[in-house]
Formats: sequence, C-alpha cells, structure tokens
Amino acid sequence: MLKTILISLLLWYGISIAVAQQGAVKGTVKDAADSQPMRYASVSLIAEGGNVIEGQLTDSLGTFLFSRIRAGVYTVSFKFLGYDHAYTDSVVVGAKVVDVGTVFLRAADQFLDTVEVTGRRAPQEHRLDRQTYNAAQFQQTVGGTALDVVKNLPAISVDGQGQISLRGASGVLVLINDKPVVLDPVTFLSQIAANDILEVEFITNPSARYDPDGKGGILNIKTKKASQAGVSWIVNVQGGLPSIHDYGNKEAQQRYGGDLSVFYQRDKVDFSVALNYLRNDNAGFRDGDVNTIIDNRQTFFPSAGERSFDKYNYGLRMNTAYKLAANQNISIGVLANRRYQDRLADIYYDNRTIDLTSGSQIGGMSYFNSNLQNKQGEFYLIDLAYKLNVGMHNLGLGVVYEYANIHGGTDNLNIFQTDTIQYVKNTYRNPLNGLRVDVSDEVSLDGGKLTYGYQFRTDEQRGTFLYKEQEGGTSVIIPAFSGRLNASNHVQGVYAQYEFTRRALTASIGARYEYYRRLLYLRDIDTHHRYQTHQIYPSLSLMYDMGNDWAWKASAGRRVQRTNNFELNPIPEREHSETLEQGDPNLLPEFISTAETGLVKNMANMSLFANIYFQHVKNPIQRTNSVYNDTILNRLFTNAERATRWGLELGGQAKPLTWLQLNLGGNLYRYAVSGLSFGNQNESGNADLVFSFNAGAQLAFLPTWNLSANINYLSNRPTVQGWDSRFVTPHLALKKSFYKNAVYVLLQWQNLELGNWGVNEQRITTSGSDFFTTTNYVYEKNILLLNVNFNLNRINQLLKLPKSEFGEKEF
Repeated sequence: MLKTILISLLLWYGISIAVAQQGAVKGTVKDAADSQPMRYASVSLIAEGGNVIEGQLTDSLGTFLFSRIRAGVYTVSFKFLGYDHAYTDSVVVGAKVVDVGTVFLRAADQFLDTVEVTGRRAPQEHRLDRQTYNAAQFQQTVGGTALDVVKNLPAISVDGQGQISLRGASGVLVLINDKPVVLDPVTFLSQIAANDILEVEFITNPSARYDPDGKGGILNIKTKKASQAGVSWIVNVQGGLPSIHDYGNKEAQQRYGGDLSVFYQRDKVDFSVALNYLRNDNAGFRDGDVNTIIDNRQTFFPSAGERSFDKYNYGLRMNTAYKLAANQNISIGVLANRRYQDRLADIYYDNRTIDLTSGSQIGGMSYFNSNLQNKQGEFYLIDLAYKLNVGMHNLGLGVVYEYANIHGGTDNLNIFQTDTIQYVKNTYRNPLNGLRVDVSDEVSLDGGKLTYGYQFRTDEQRGTFLYKEQEGGTSVIIPAFSGRLNASNHVQGVYAQYEFTRRALTASIGARYEYYRRLLYLRDIDTHHRYQTHQIYPSLSLMYDMGNDWAWKASAGRRVQRTNNFELNPIPEREHSETLEQGDPNLLPEFISTAETGLVKNMANMSLFANIYFQHVKNPIQRTNSVYNDTILNRLFTNAERATRWGLELGGQAKPLTWLQLNLGGNLYRYAVSGLSFGNQNESGNADLVFSFNAGAQLAFLPTWNLSANINYLSNRPTVQGWDSRFVTPHLALKKSFYKNAVYVLLQWQNLELGNWGVNEQRITTSGSDFFTTTNYVYEKNILLLNVNFNLNRINQLLKLPKSEFGEKEF
C-alpha cells in the first residue's frame, strides 16, 4: 500500500513539473494594407531543429493560440496564399502565455493593385473556402452600386433582367460583413454604394457555420472601415451626360448621385458612416412576337415600343464597434434605405386571328398598351454583436432585425384609336419582418479550432393584393385576382465545424442540422399550405500547399434554395398586357449537392487558378408559360424533377508590364434540366453548353492617368421551355489624379457600342405545344458618366492647414 502511494506521489509530482513547464503562444494576424483581421491564415509553431510542432488556422478575428506547449525556444511562421511569408524572432516559452502581438502580412509585390499608391491590396486572394476580390480594381463601378461590382467577378454573371448567377446557378445568399440579409440579392445589392465596398468574397461551398441557403453559394460584401487612427472622409460626386440613344422614349433620362463616407478610429472606438444617393434612369426598347392556339384558332400579336426605367435610391449605413475590455467587443450596425423604380412599357400591338383549317383571317385589331409598373420600399436593418474571449473560448452573440415596407402596383391601359377599351390597376403592399439570433463558440482543440453554435431565424410577410378594373366611372375589385396572404418561414439549426492544419494540409469539416417550417395562409378563403422538413447539411474543404507556389483545393457540400414568397403567391398579377404571373403555394425547396476540385498557381508576375465542379439539384424551380386566353400567357412557377451542371472555371491575373495589369475569369458548363410536368403538358427538358467570361485591363500609362477596360459576356442559355440569348456589356473608364491622388476625376463609358454589336440586349424565347413567344429587350447603350472623388484627409495633409498645438495638447 505504501509503495503504491509513494509511486502515485512521484507520478503526480512528475506530472506537476511537466505541466508547470508547459506554456502557450498566442497572437493576431492582420492585413498590412488595411489592418483588417485575416481569417484562415496558416500559423505554424517550429522547434529549434526546424520541426513543425503544431499548426492551425486563425479564427474570424485573426487570432491564434497554441496551448500546452513544452518549455523551449520556438519560431512562429505565418503563411497566406498570395502574401509574403512572415516569421517571428525566437520565442522563449516557459510556464506563462507568450503573446507575439499583431503580425502584419503584406501582399506579394507581383499581386499588388496598381490603382492606389499606398495601402495597396492584392486584387484577388484564394483561401480555404473562398475567393476574395478587391473592389478597388473595378474602376468602371465607381459611383454605382454593389451589383455593378459583383457582375465583374469571375464565374459570376448578371443578365439583362438583373438576375445574378454564380457558375450558372441563379440562387445566391448575400451577406453584409458576414451577416445574412432576408431581402432578395438584387434588391439589397442595388442599395449599397460601390464606393463603400472594400472587397467581395465568393464562397462556393460554405462551411457549416454559414447558412446552407443559396444554390450557387455565398457573396459576402465587406464594407470599408477606418484603416488609421483619427477621422477620414471620402466624397464622390457623379453626373451623367445626356443619352446618346433614347429610343424615342417619352421622357429624358436623369443620372446623378453622390456618396459620403466618414471613418473614425481612436483607442477603443471604431466608427464608420456612409450616405449615398443615386438617380439612374435608363432608356430602352422592346419588340416581341407571340402566338397562341386555342381549338381551331391561332392568334398572332407582335408588338414593339418603349421600355424604360426611372429609378433612384438613397440610404445610410452606420457601424460602431467598441472594445469594452481586452477580451470583450460590442458592435452595432444600422442600415436604412429607400428604393424607387418605375418601369414604363408603351407598346403597340397588331393582333390577328386565323382559322387553322382554312388559313383565312377571322379577326384582328391594332391597339396601344401603356403599362406602368411601380416598385418601391423602405428598408431597415439593425445588427447587434457581442464577442467575449475566455481562455481558449471565443464566445459570440448576434441579433439581426430587418424590416422592409415593400409596396407598388401596375397600371395597364389598352387604347384602340382614341377609345380606352380596358383599364386595369394592380396594387400591393407586402411588408416584411425578419429576426435572426446567433450563439456561437470557437475553441482551440488539438492543434485545430472547433466552432459550434445555434441559430434561430424567422421572417413573415402579410400582403394585400388588389386587382381593379375600370367599368364606366367606377373602379371594381375583381376577387379572382385579388386577395390577402400571410407567409412565414422559421428555421432552427445547430452546427459544428472543425478546422485544422497538418503540415502542408489545411482542412475544414463540419455539419449543420436544421428544422425548417413554412406556412402560407390565404386569408380570404381561409386556406393553409404547410411545409416542414428536417435536413442535415455536411461540408468539407481541403487546401494543400504543394510547394513552388502551387496549391490544391477540394470541397464538397449540400445546400438548399428555399422558395421565396413571390414564387409561392397563387394570387395572379397582371405584370403587363400579355402576361399574368402566378406562384404555386405547394412549391418545393431545391436541394443541392456540390463537389469541386482545383489548382492555384502563383508566379513572378502572374496568378492562375482552375476549378472543375459538379452540381446536382433536386426539385429545380422553373418559370414556365402556358396559354391563359388568346392574347394572354400565364406565367407559372413549378418544380422540375432534376437538374445537373458540370463545369470548368478558369481565371487569373497578370502584370506583364509595370504599367499594365490584366485579369480574366471564364466559366464553361453543361446544364441539363428534366422531369417537368404541369397541367396537360409534359416537357422532356433541355440541355446545352453555356459559357461566360469577364475580362479587364488597367493601363497606368502616365503617372497620374489610368485607363480601365472591361467586358462581361454571357452566352445563350437553355431554359426548360426555350432559350435566353447571349448578353454582352463592355465598359471603359479613364481616370486622372490630382494632388497626389487626393482628388481624381473619372470618366466612365458604360455599355460601349461602336456599330451594331448587340450590346446590352437580351432575347428570351419559350414555346409549348400551343404557344410561342419571343421578346428582345434592348437596354440603353453608350452611357457617359463623370465622377469627381475627394479624399479629404489627403487634401488636408497637402494643404497643411494651421492647427492648434498647445490648446489641443491641454484639451
């Protein structure tokens, strides 16, 4: 017994000494260009003999912690693709925590953006699960919106209808500074000023800590923050020249705007506020041809006329972060915007009906249709976040509340000669409330990092839709096309994700469980449509440093594209003279399985990447047409059985000359959709190859002059009932800087066309056994905009204005 006790005491004593001789090493990694934390930087602890003892990735705050380290002398190395490697001096580890402080990584010289002289950032970066693009390289977007920035990213395309596609997939989840928004992507991105954006992250296979929503993946918009202590101001003013092509539109287009950004950073406070206003009208024209067959009659109604847009938006974005203590941070963000859009379609129709047996004309009428569609809304978002560091744990609590007052309507007027033969007015009001709560923890474990958490989110819309026809001097509500609708979505989820580095391999593996419940209630007929499901969404990402600046990446995951309330709404809307639009309350969500692998190569003056990817979609949602009557098509949303997409993505950037920078991104894929049936029609599906590319060049041919050229191209694309034509938009921008870049003037030439190239045009064609429709939409070309940008901090530095010395010091 005594011997056992003695041995136990000796073991305890030995362990105590060993533990007492163990310590820890911690620190933070930031980007040298803007002092922003760098997530997923690879950090390795190296012993004196050169052996790597342990490796890990930095967390969302750029921090790392090596715990339970034996006493000794070590070196810490820091790596990030596209950045110069960094090393600490010798670190002596004893029984305490050694803080190596903040390590700043600098972008490798060959990748630096040529636009700014100081504080330069790499135009693009490749990380474990994402590609990151610096917004400053897209000069043609200055004065525009976030949507203008996004459309220039490789493998991302925006068609004439404003629909965003990532590698050909139209569903996308948008984040603003890592926080999801409830609004549809186009609406939200159209409200954020391009000048307010620092970078855009493109995440194709997001990890488990992110929402699984978004068929194509995630776009994370990172806004600018203060990069130095004190106050800084940036002002941009924009004006548009008169239209070169107005297509005989009724009103002249107006284009002007401006934005102001203010940043303040001192001690524990980091504050930013951005204000913007943009009026951006667009002239346009459309021509179309439709025919329908009912019984033994075929009706043709070709059309042509104006299709123009009057639109403006203005708003405020504010963010404040306060450091409560060394281990506590709190932040609050506020977003408030108003958006307004009128779409005027003044169309001339020439209708005629023939007897299919004899071929003789049995009826006809020519008339004028004026269709004014209005969409507007006020949008508000409040974001609260609290972070607490306790030992090896980084605890987080986030609450986001979103409100949108969405309303509008359509006036549809048919005139024969001087007589009004029909006047229809659709109005709607569909406010939205959304709430999100996030609780998370990040903890260092065995050389890696475990992130786990719980999320709750809910949104609700209570819509009122009225369809009125003018009869005599009275406006009569038509019950068949009117109604009230409540729609709600509730999600609860838990997730866990583990990230680690083992020598040259960086990996992330995780899974998310979600319970989803959807309720649609038609109040006027007291009818409920319910849907609920339990789902698991796994994810895996790998990145291997092959040496010689080669890196291999692979990832796989499962995602969901949930239905939006517009697609579910069964109340018909008279979108324009020839179309009724209607949703399906029993529409199913799309479930997506994805996998990809690729290579990244960095060279002296060049960086290249290539990815092969696959996507399988269950229940793909399709917008289809059917015959409602002889001159109206019914546009419906319905599920097909399956869709697949095999693709190759290529891209890169190069600096062949000191004054020339090139960037190119291309995407080629085969898309196939099949298994659609609705009504009395069965469609076998459609399939074809699709490709797109975005290319650009920046020429700094003189010290204060810079020329930027860019082109976005999207080829023909198959739909379940037809085709969408190719869509191409070239742009040119010329920049002249003054006073050491404190002021610059930028001339933009958007949608450039010299000749008849079909720029900024898109034809949409669909057909069935009893109808055919094709419409060519022509959007305004050769738009000229002039921007003047003032960096007030640089101006003050140049002017060397007098300031108080002794008074400021005493104050």
